[in-house]
Amino acid sequence: MANDLFCCMQKHHGGKYMRVNFKRSAQTDVNMKKKQKQRRTLQSTLNTIGILMFIGILIRWWTVPFAVSKDLRIYYNQGFQMTLNECKEFLAFVLCAASVYFSLVNVYFLGKTGRRLVYTVLVLFAVFSLYMMLTLLAVATH
Repeated sequence: MANDLFCCMQKHHGGKYMRVNFKRSAQTDVNMKKKQKQRRTLQSTLNTIGILMFIGILIRWWTVPFAVSKDLRIYYNQGFQMTLNECKEFLAFVLCAASVYFSLVNVYFLGKTGRRLVYTVLVLFAVFSLYMMLTLLAVATH
């Protein structure tokens, strides 16, 4: 009998027909908007933290050769300077880590399926890290 979900439900009550109109409360709309805003705020906060974190890691590229002497003076140590090949590897590592981080953060906020995917990937990373740690430990002790 109803044309849509929120109106025109009729009910028989004591010989009289009563018309019941269902309407969504304004408070529900405010709560939904507030949750969406909180999600966007958290997502943008995590993205901003990620940007600052990876910029900080890239700054290490230039700051690693500087050291502090015993008398607390800063000096430039040529031995700590990265070679061109090491710079390429470092840059590749940082870019791969940044792409994984930002992908996981943004997939997490796609919904329930995105959260499950992110948690699965994090568990796989943890298992792989433990496996690599044990493998490297076994190789180092032989």
